[in-house]
Amino acid sequence: MDELLYAYGKQGIAITSTGIPDETGKVKTGTKEMLITAVSKMTVKSNAFDFIDFHSGADDLGALFAARGDQSRLMPDYYIRGSITQMDDNSVRKNKGIGFSLPFLDLGVSKDDAYDLISMDLSIGDAATRKIIPITSTSNTLVLLKGGVAGEGGGKIGKLGLSFNVDISRSEGVGAATRTLVELGLIETLGKFTQVPYWKCLDTDLTNPLIREQAREWFDNAKENDRVLFVQRKLAGMGRFDGPLNGVTSAALKNSISEYQAAAGLIADGVVNFDLYASLLDNLQNQIAALPAAGSKTSYVPGVSGASRPPAATQVVATPAAGPTNAPNPVFRMKLDTDRGGRPAYRVGEFLNLTLSMNTQGTAYCYYQDVSSTTARIFPNQFRSDSSVPAGAGVKIPSGGFRIRFDRPGPERVACIGSDRELVIPSALRGARDLSPLPVKSVDDVIGQYKQNNPSAVVSMVDITVTPQ
Repeated sequence: MDELLYAYGKQGIAITSTGIPDETGKVKTGTKEMLITAVSKMTVKSNAFDFIDFHSGADDLGALFAARGDQSRLMPDYYIRGSITQMDDNSVRKNKGIGFSLPFLDLGVSKDDAYDLISMDLSIGDAATRKIIPITSTSNTLVLLKGGVAGEGGGKIGKLGLSFNVDISRSEGVGAATRTLVELGLIETLGKFTQVPYWKCLDTDLTNPLIREQAREWFDNAKENDRVLFVQRKLAGMGRFDGPLNGVTSAALKNSISEYQAAAGLIADGVVNFDLYASLLDNLQNQIAALPAAGSKTSYVPGVSGASRPPAATQVVATPAAGPTNAPNPVFRMKLDTDRGGRPAYRVGEFLNLTLSMNTQGTAYCYYQDVSSTTARIFPNQFRSDSSVPAGAGVKIPSGGFRIRFDRPGPERVACIGSDRELVIPSALRGARDLSPLPVKSVDDVIGQYKQNNPSAVVSMVDITVTPQ
């Protein structure tokens, strides 16, 4: 699961839980510690989740909701809730036995098997609204076997009597079963929440009837434009589609779908159907052979001879490739600006204040280079884990309780890489924490790595001058 979350670029999602109580009163285990251990195993490499500890208590989650407005602390955005909802003892019982008797000897043997059922329900809620996210709800049941073999005998030799009995029994532990349910439930619940193909962790795939039924339910309940938008984003991330991500079917999209279907062994009819959805859902981006990426032109490509770096606070515009389409293909624009104009100057001790805006909905990743050329990611971050940016609405960077204070004079720089489609995060930059130094020399290296994986990505950059107090 950790590798899967890493591959899909999931990171910095703040969650919490008060534990998984036992509503049956029959299971005495430390479910909260089991839950924390399971979540920790999923975030070693990917840094997908930041688990915020809240002690158990009747009013603890209430205190969490009340504290959501306190921006000086890292507050979880989501919480895991659930319980052990069923514990049936001896729900099924089997008993077999046989014996025989002789004038001087009696022998008997019996075999007894009993089955207990234990069930656990989990779901994820939004900490700000207390709304349970329906798609994340899961319910799993394990069967516990208790069995034993017993033998007894007795006899008489002359005036001497003899008797004996043997009892061998075994029982599967309730604690081990509870841990298995916690891990299984979290894989399924968090997999649904992050929308990654979690079933790969369960040694199964979409050929499994239950998994396929669930995927079918997602597909059938989705709106038509959401289905089309899902396909557009997936194909765009693979370099197979360079049109607008607007949820509208076009001739260019149908051509891209047909080409993908042919490469994936599907019926190449250009139709958004369940088979196409299942194929795209079950494959990591760029894992199948991609067609040559549609051409795009930018005014700046790092590392290319003769290309000059854009001036401060400029935006790079991607020119879409020509092609038939039923809808206009707007040119994607992104702008990074400050509260002090295009060439800002700050004094030591002041705080950075940026605004990122786009003309259409898209995604962005922003990086900060300080005076010593140390580079770190500042967006998305633990206060805003979503990399998406709505059209027209300016996003504050940094946001929430995340602030950058200038401590040394000299030149600094911030660069944002954006696109109107899903961005593939370079492998060397995945899993980075907020303001953790990256293994690069400057933001130019970051831009170059993004461009290799995302030819259509655009860049907006601000050069900052920090002066002494």
